[in-house]
Amino acid sequence: MRNTVFTLLRRPWIYWLLGLGLLAACHRTPSTRSFTLSLQLSHLPNQGIIYLDALEINQVKTIDTLNLSTASQPLTFTGTIPEEGLYRLRFPNGQLLFLVLSGGHTTISGDYNQLSQVQFSGSPASATLQAFLHHLYQENQILTQETRTYDSLRKSGQLSDSVLAVKTQEIQTRQQDLENYILHFADTTQSPACAVFALSMLQSRDELLQAKSVVDRLLNRFPHHQLVKDLVAAYQLIAEESSGAPLPVGSVAPDISLPDTAGHVLSLHDFRGKYVLVDFWASWCAPCRQENPYVVAAYQKFRDKNFTIFSVSLDSKKENWLKAIHEDHLSWNHVSDLKGWNSSAADLYHVEAIPANFLLDPQGKIIAENLIGPALEDTLSRILQ
Repeated sequence: MRNTVFTLLRRPWIYWLLGLGLLAACHRTPSTRSFTLSLQLSHLPNQGIIYLDALEINQVKTIDTLNLSTASQPLTFTGTIPEEGLYRLRFPNGQLLFLVLSGGHTTISGDYNQLSQVQFSGSPASATLQAFLHHLYQENQILTQETRTYDSLRKSGQLSDSVLAVKTQEIQTRQQDLENYILHFADTTQSPACAVFALSMLQSRDELLQAKSVVDRLLNRFPHHQLVKDLVAAYQLIAEESSGAPLPVGSVAPDISLPDTAGHVLSLHDFRGKYVLVDFWASWCAPCRQENPYVVAAYQKFRDKNFTIFSVSLDSKKENWLKAIHEDHLSWNHVSDLKGWNSSAADLYHVEAIPANFLLDPQGKIIAENLIGPALEDTLSRILQ
């Protein structure tokens, strides 16, 4: 989701408002609604330009401007729009204010120096969007603080791996709660524009899969809304691009042959005869680092029971990779081609988000995937004990 560095780190998916050229051919209905947008903001500067932008899935369009040095009072934008849509005001100080226009007269009142607290009159959807963004901001502030605290405790070595694992689970639970909030908001809001805004924040393959039913219901609720149809088209493109889903359970894991930390080529097939966890991670991936205490605990518990770990890093800088291995006490086999997301192993295993892992049996078959948190130790306990 947008601006959540605490979720799974992934390749870019549907970044909000980045150009998707294949959608540019969508045909919009003729403009049918007139709108007036009035600004009653104290402490506005006497100079500079305010831009009114229309936000679409495939592009951003500036549809009007106000020059503060020449505009007459009250400050007003007027025009026509085809349907309810997402818009933003860009102010001279670089601040952005998101809103929904659906026709009619909308008034924004408040203090220019406190745009997050302005009042909307004539646009209930804008007030809904404002409340949604405020909640996301508050939750991200909490997540940021919790993650910083976790990082400090982990680096200080003051807490045991088991306690750190509990802290990790607490953060992951809060992340999931936030994602569930976004999905629930999109599924229940009466504003198609607000729903599209919320769903556009989801990026990872897992998040998109969870959102599919919400997107389908959104199209059923607003079948003729162009912004909704554009979002559905974008999701379909993403589904096609991600058709190379992770390797299924029961399939034979492809071999990986990459340099280890000493520069010697190490092959996954060298470990046939053992249960192997193929673990994709990176030093820069905060969720991966938060997950490592679970992996360390599982390795320590089962390494003498025909189990080992084969870690594949998506790092690009060797010094960062080696430092993270040392800091997190990862005392097993590590390989990397130091190509980041262009890693040949990540492509081979269709890895689109990290952390990701695959548990192999002694014959090299995948018997489980993405064993995150306590699930790893629980699964190994069932298999090896």
